[in-house]
Amino acid sequence: MTNKLYKTLNKALYLARPHGSTTTERYTKWLRGQLPAHLGADPTRVWRDALGNLHVDNRDKLSHRSLFISHVDTVHRIEGHNRILKTPLKWFADGAALGADDGVGNALLMHMIAAGVPGYYIFSQGEECGGLGAKHIAKAYPDLLVQFDRAIAFDRKGTDSVISHQGYGRCCSDVFAQALADDLNATDDTMEFMYSPDDTGVYTDTAEFTDSIPECTNISCGYMYEHTPKEELNMGHFDRLAVAVLLIDWDGLPVHRDPTVKEYKTYAGYDDKWDDWKGTWYLDYDKHEGLDNKGETAYDYSNLDALDANELDVYLYECLEDAKAGHPNGLIEMMAESVYPEDPGMARKFIDRNRMTDAVLDEAIEMVGIYDVETVLSTVFDAAYVD
Repeated sequence: MTNKLYKTLNKALYLARPHGSTTTERYTKWLRGQLPAHLGADPTRVWRDALGNLHVDNRDKLSHRSLFISHVDTVHRIEGHNRILKTPLKWFADGAALGADDGVGNALLMHMIAAGVPGYYIFSQGEECGGLGAKHIAKAYPDLLVQFDRAIAFDRKGTDSVISHQGYGRCCSDVFAQALADDLNATDDTMEFMYSPDDTGVYTDTAEFTDSIPECTNISCGYMYEHTPKEELNMGHFDRLAVAVLLIDWDGLPVHRDPTVKEYKTYAGYDDKWDDWKGTWYLDYDKHEGLDNKGETAYDYSNLDALDANELDVYLYECLEDAKAGHPNGLIEMMAESVYPEDPGMARKFIDRNRMTDAVLDEAIEMVGIYDVETVLSTVFDAAYVD
């Protein structure tokens, strides 16, 4: 392990870094100051763009065509010190999000740079606000992006995903995803790595690069329950991944996807015809639901586990529509159960109904059927969250 790995992880997790905050700016400058001297002294290799993204060119020749990215901002709304708890196996949040999303990615990138892994590294701004930094790079530096065959983000929950799709579009080929999964698994002598291609990705910075870079992905880093007060980091997985990223032959990974060809994911039952599907299935489903005396759908929360994916989408859609009509109880209950199933009552205390605006709810409604239910609920929860 390099000494940058845990130094960066500790620095990152002990700081709450909302986008645009003083704490985030100081942290980005701190990262720059931690770079190897031969890089930090060369303004052609280390620089910041107009959005504040920190670029680190650690290539020694143009045949190195791998880009690595992680974001410096967190979902916290108040900047400053962040409290965390540690055990040998897991690090936990203490009353707020842990910030492993994406402090873990920052630590891994600094670790790789310190170890001399060739590539182009970006510490991006504003990912949690819609990928602001990555969008800027895609627009302002297209000639830079075409220098790469692959873009790898370390910004995924869980322990086993090599993301092949983000949202409803393909971001890397199955051949690439399988090869990377196989290479990651081969580095782990404990045989605990179980990486495999995963087409359920939502969004991270690399989604903005798919028009220029053939293979764009996101790798699970060992954290769970991101964006919530119960976020935790599996330290065993983190340690093994830190070993793995130094062993992978990144530039040897296959390149199969053509970035000029768009491939969209289809969904059984409705594909891109959500409105048509909803108009039949949803109406039938509604017949089986009663209304309480406030005009709000009377849901049986204890029966959610019995619903299949399509039924759960419809259920969520109904809750969102109720919330728009002024009856948010069902949606709040779903959010609380999703983000903190061990103590939904505690989760409800962090939800401000006034922040569940029509704009927030309309965005969530658009996401139904494209993103998984947990992601939609997390999006609304983030918007409604108060300390």
